[in-house]
Order: sequence, then C-alpha cells, then structure tokens
Amino acid sequence: MIDFFYLKKYLHEHKYSHLGEKFLLELEAHPDYPSLIAMVDVFNYYDIENVAARIDQSELPNLPDTFISIFCTYTGNEIVYTKKIGQDFEIQFANGFVQKLSRSEYLAGWNGMIVAIEENENAENVEKNILFKSVPLFLLITIGFAFFQVYTNNIISPFLSIGYFIASFLGLAISIFLIREDLGFHDTAISRICYATKKTSCKEVLHSKKAKILGGLKLTDLSLIYFLGLTVFSIFTKFQDYIFIYSCLAFFSIPVMLYSVYVQSFVVKKWCILCLGILLALAIQVLMVLNYGFSVNPNFAEAKNAVVFLFALIFISFLFLEIKRLIKNNLTNNMIELKYNQLKRKYPVFKALIDSENSVEELVLEKLQAIVIGKENAPITINAVLSASCMHCHKVYEKLVKLQAKNPDYLKIKLVFNINVENLQNPYNIIYKQAIAYYIKGEYNKAVLSLNEWHIDRLDFEQWKLKWQDNYSEIGIAQIQSQYQWCLENKIFYTPAILVNGQLLPKEYEAHELNFFIDNLIEEKIAVF
Repeated sequence: MIDFFYLKKYLHEHKYSHLGEKFLLELEAHPDYPSLIAMVDVFNYYDIENVAARIDQSELPNLPDTFISIFCTYTGNEIVYTKKIGQDFEIQFANGFVQKLSRSEYLAGWNGMIVAIEENENAENVEKNILFKSVPLFLLITIGFAFFQVYTNNIISPFLSIGYFIASFLGLAISIFLIREDLGFHDTAISRICYATKKTSCKEVLHSKKAKILGGLKLTDLSLIYFLGLTVFSIFTKFQDYIFIYSCLAFFSIPVMLYSVYVQSFVVKKWCILCLGILLALAIQVLMVLNYGFSVNPNFAEAKNAVVFLFALIFISFLFLEIKRLIKNNLTNNMIELKYNQLKRKYPVFKALIDSENSVEELVLEKLQAIVIGKENAPITINAVLSASCMHCHKVYEKLVKLQAKNPDYLKIKLVFNINVENLQNPYNIIYKQAIAYYIKGEYNKAVLSLNEWHIDRLDFEQWKLKWQDNYSEIGIAQIQSQYQWCLENKIFYTPAILVNGQLLPKEYEAHELNFFIDNLIEEKIAVF
C-alpha cells in the first residue's frame, strides 16, 4: 500500500486540514490509484482549485513554495511532495522518506510535471484551522495543571512523585502512538522512528503472535490501560499512599520487560522503538520505587487504596476496550465503503449500470429547447432536470457547472426544468421563467448569471427578484411547459435527475462522481465520431 503521508501536510498548508483522512480514502478508492490522475480527480472531487501541467524548467521560480511533482528514481517515476528552499529542493516520497537535493539534482530527476492547489479561502475552514492550532495550547495548559497538582499533593517530597508521573505520562503518550500504529493510523514522524533501520519494525513486533495474551488482548492494550490508570492516580493522589501498589507493579514490571526484550531480540528479531520507549518508562518507575523503598507489608489504608485502584483499572479497561471496538468497527465500515467505491468507480461497472437504466429517446431530448451551458457542438451532453424550489438541485447544478468549466471543449450542460408554470402557488417558478426569457432574447450571460446566483450563490429570493425580474419573464412559458410535459412522458417525477447522453445516471452515483468518468466518456464519444 502507498501511504502518501505528505498529502495531509500539503492539504494542511493550504488550509484543507479537515479533508485529510477523507481525501486519502477517496484517493485510494479511485480506479487509477495510485497515480497523478487519481490525485487531480480527487482535488476536483472536493472542489479544490488546482493546476496540473507540464512546464519548462525556466518556470520553476514562478511556482509556489510547495507543490506535487513527478521525480524519477531507480525504481521508476514517483509522485513526490516538493518544497523549494532557496535554490535547493526538498522532496518527500509517499512512504515518508525525505531527500534534500540541489537544483541540478532535482532537475535531473524531474520530468516537468507538476500539480499545485490554491489556498482555501473559505472562512469556515480557516476558523477550523485556528481551532486546530489551539489544541496544542490546551494540551500544554492541561499538562501544566497536572504537574502543579502532582507537586501540591506531594509538596513534602515532590521529586519521586513528579518522576513517577513523568514516567507514567511518557508511557501513556507512547502507548497512544502504539495503539494508533496497531489500528493503522500512521504518522510521518512515527513511521520514521519505527523504520529507522533495517533492524527496526514496529509493525512486525506489534503483529507478532507473542504480542497477544489472554485471547485477543494485546500488550499494546494493556500498556495504554496501565499507564492511563497510573497517570490519573499520579495526578490526584499522594505517592506514599499508593507505594504498596507501585511496589507490586514495579515487581511485576521486571518480568514483562524481560519478556518484551526476549520477543524482540530472539523471536521477531526486530526492534520496536516505541516498545523500547515503554520499557524505558517502566524502568524509570522501578527506579523511583526502589529509591523510595519497596513496601511488602500493606496496612489497612494501603490495602483499601489497592482495591480502589483495582476497580478504577477495571473501569478504565472496559471503557478503553469499548472505545477501541467502536473505532475498529468504524475502520471496518470505512474499508467496506472503500471497496464499494473502488468497485463502482471502475468505468466498466459504471457503463454496465448506466446501460441498465431506463433510457429516453435521445433525438427527442436533443430537439427539446432548453438553456445550454457550454458549446453547442460539444460531443457530450449532460441533461440536468431541475426545480427552482428543490434544495438538492443547488448542489447538482453547481457540480455540473464546475465539471463543464473543466471540460469546456467536450461537455455541455442542458437544463430541463421540471416545473408546472400553471401552478401559481409556486412563487419560485419566476426564476426559471426569467432565465428562459433572457436566453430566448439572446442574453446568454444574464441567463446563466441569474441561475448561478440562485443555485450557487444562494441569493435570497426577494433579493433575486429585485435584481433579475423584468417585464419579459413570460416569453419562455411555452418552452418550460414543453420541458415539463417531456418529464411527465418519460416518467421523471423527481428532481434533480441527471441524464448522460440520454441515459439516466444510476442511483448509486452522485453528480460530482461524474468527474471520475469524464475522460472515459470523452474517449468513447470521440471514438464513435
């Protein structure tokens, strides 16, 4: 599997952080994955303004600081994240490997192909990014509070308690990364650590049979439960009150540490750097307890605290395992959706499904007078059956207009209005009546702009009327009524409906998914001509 680690970073740089995981899922579901075509199609799928072009070397200074390019290595052409650093370049491969190159070295491997995206100017997403930036500050404040709480609870002898808390927190942090790696959430920095040398592999250690105990329970699960419990108790309790518990845990930690070293060294024969981090945290805890002194004869209060700790640990265990189960179910559902999208976005599957749908008489549809967006002689026609009062029609209209703008020489959009102009109870009919009137009078730009402001800009109805309505809005009634009659004859009683070259788009597809098949439709249509 190709991970494309850098895409999340690239999206974040251009204020599309909210699309990170979804973008990668859509990319993997693309029939041409992994390829630059797939990447560009997914950019288009999410309406991210982008440019994909082959450029001359002389144009490099005019490119943005970061972009996607094709770089030739000994394994062949690879898609890389590219960053300009003065006269030099830094490229990052799909597996997270980063390489710094001089200008001449980069030019020797670059084939001239680049993909660059525009920065997201959507205010809502900018606000989200500001929220994301505040997360580290929140964590810093929380950690600061935790340290203060540990210190005040153990003000007489704070060194041991703070040291124990640091070890517990370190173990918790590493355990979280271990769980993420085990579940398949990969981070660039962590992956570099896990695969630093040929002798290191977190994946092989975590998925070995020896990493499982008590059926399906893994050592990574126990690690997180263990350190979470200790971190919480370190914050809200006195170190000396739980020394008996800490002594018992330190005693049992030693064989666990030896077992982990044995498995990594002699069974898997690979080292897990994160697992070694856990061993370090355990070793620090053992040293802290040894420094204080082992307690093997608990008094009544310590025994009672041990029972409280045990019940708290059981509660944390059930809570964690339930959360993990929900995450795994969600991952399974995502994988099912991924496989479904991979299948349905194969052109032969799309073709088979669209051919199985009810078709209309294409010649009749072609003769139907209607607003056409695009060139009249464009080989591919997409008919959009719309209603001005239909909220779902807004999105379909916007997606189709953008799709036509990206393929102006090959695609035209024909708008069929499924409204009964004799129905005087629907005030929104005036929108299509006015648009048709502009179109008949030859005022094409006004017709399209008026529709854009209604469907794309979502202008308020009263404001729309003030701006666009005139005394000629009745001259297109006959055309609209003939379109409505055509919808009735072809049993299209709903909106929006999409027809591609006379055939209804299957219900399995949405308008924006046509982006995945437009090149195939163009090739097929041109081959026929």
